[in-house]
Amino acid sequence: MAEYKTLSELERENPGYWEPTLTSGMLSQLKNIGTPVWSPDGHTLFYPQDYNGRTDIIRLDLETGVSIQLTSDVEAGGLLRISQSALDVSPDGAILLYMSGKDGKLWCIPVRGGVAKRLTLQGEGLQFSASFSPDGKQVAYVTGYGDRIDLAVCDSDGESWGRKLNKTDHIVFDPQWVPGGKYLIYGEYDNRKFWWSETSINLLNLQTGESKTLVDGWGKNRVNDQPRPSPDGKWLAYVTEESGWANVQLLNLETGQATPFASAEFEQGEPVWSLDGRGIAYTVNRNCNVGISYTTCEGQTLVIENGEAVCTGLVFSPDGKRLAYLKQSVNFPPNIFVYDLALNTAKQVTHNTIGGLEQSGLVKAEAVHWTSPDGLNIEGLLFRPRKELPGKHPLLLHLHGGPVAQYNRRWDGSVQYWVNRGWAVIEPNFRGSTGYGRTFRNLLNGAWGNEDMLDNIGAVDYLTKEGLVNPRKVVAWGGSGGGYATMLLLGKFPELFKAGVALVGVSNFASFPDQTDRLARYLMQDLLGARPENYDLYVERSPVTYAANIKAPLLIMMGAEDKRVPAKQGEEMVDALKKAGKSDFEYVAYEGEGHGWRKSENIQDYYRRMERFLKHWVLERT
Repeated sequence: MAEYKTLSELERENPGYWEPTLTSGMLSQLKNIGTPVWSPDGHTLFYPQDYNGRTDIIRLDLETGVSIQLTSDVEAGGLLRISQSALDVSPDGAILLYMSGKDGKLWCIPVRGGVAKRLTLQGEGLQFSASFSPDGKQVAYVTGYGDRIDLAVCDSDGESWGRKLNKTDHIVFDPQWVPGGKYLIYGEYDNRKFWWSETSINLLNLQTGESKTLVDGWGKNRVNDQPRPSPDGKWLAYVTEESGWANVQLLNLETGQATPFASAEFEQGEPVWSLDGRGIAYTVNRNCNVGISYTTCEGQTLVIENGEAVCTGLVFSPDGKRLAYLKQSVNFPPNIFVYDLALNTAKQVTHNTIGGLEQSGLVKAEAVHWTSPDGLNIEGLLFRPRKELPGKHPLLLHLHGGPVAQYNRRWDGSVQYWVNRGWAVIEPNFRGSTGYGRTFRNLLNGAWGNEDMLDNIGAVDYLTKEGLVNPRKVVAWGGSGGGYATMLLLGKFPELFKAGVALVGVSNFASFPDQTDRLARYLMQDLLGARPENYDLYVERSPVTYAANIKAPLLIMMGAEDKRVPAKQGEEMVDALKKAGKSDFEYVAYEGEGHGWRKSENIQDYYRRMERFLKHWVLERT
């Protein structure tokens, strides 16, 4: 007698319906770990940990393996979301300095925990990128209020006002103490431009208040950043795009002579001096991986990490014998490792995971390439389901933001969530993406919303020709600039997509500059020109312009408290769809969320809502 399968059994055999071994609950319970700092005695690491909408500081005893949460009444904030944030330990090892999620100010707390205290009496603006002076008596930091971002210094006793140091209205970033404590080195760029256009590095004499330019980047269309003085104060390591690639370079602070340190045709970053000043560790961005190398001043290189992973947050121990860093991969959440230079071995010291995660069938990423219509070679990451059924897999075209970000082999539980259910996922590093040199990045100038969209379409064509996916079940999906690209692709290529999922995406370039923060405002100006002179272009590149062309259902998700892409942008897209007579869309704005989801309940709702949407509009339709 023939055996007949039930409908549910047949569904589970079809890609997209596969019975999951990875759940939204598992992903919502993961704790995100940030860059560590060492205690002066080298026995302890302090690091930020983000969970359920809150960031706290964890103290890890490296000898016992015991970890303790230090922050309580005044949580940390921004340490995982604001670059060059604030987490430092006083030279005597007694006080931990951090940026608060309570008010955006700098607070101090004893390294054993207890009652936190405001660093400075100054009241307005955010305070971040802070560090103690070598003697521990002062703190240098960056303070931002409105469109101003200034360099300041205050006493570390918590009883004084901050003192503004820069004399221009330019944006300052990443202040670093020169050994001895008499000078500060910091970066600077035009406050009417985006940071990649022209950045300089300056030296400030704290006694006279005079500053001078060490590395001039004005008008040169290149980035000069991440300044790091040597332990003896004679050299400055920094990252420059002078060669066309972001590479580490050395500047002799006495002679002013700059020389390449480790020239290569791939991106480098995060230079950190060994404590004896004999070499520099730095990241290596190549083939969608971010590894670590250490090069001596004599030119000998030791490769510390070069596998399929992403390593960041490099910091040497006080004795210079160990290097701590964050490491993650597509199937391994971020954790802290400590590398012993003498033993040439790395040890994992945090274990950020959830039971069952490693057993849930996580897949690896494959680097693939295709040619865009204008002949440009594009690289991307392909995630194949664990059991391939040629021509049957629905496809998620995962679009990154920035728009100059990069997809690499970092941890992204959302990708694993969908591949676990039988979806294929491809992540294009379209023109303008970081990691491929300045020339490739500059290809986005004037092209944003046009040629880069063809790069993304090329990914779909590539997989269709390969025969892996079902070309009638292609979904665009992305956040921020990827949310923008999702909505624009649905309007410009309506026949190609079955649905779209746009997260915190820009919908109207014409109105966006009046709604967003300073950073995004000038990003648009650098990529598309000033709005008054290019208003028609702003309209032409806006998703709302093509709302009437959209045929695929669209799920729009925003953060109600988002300052970068305000929820108003989602509302404008909804209004445009309604005006065009569309009804097959959904809209949600999560209360209490900014530019992405942090609260566990919202993370789970996001997965459930998107899954329900895709099942209804994609899986259940031919």
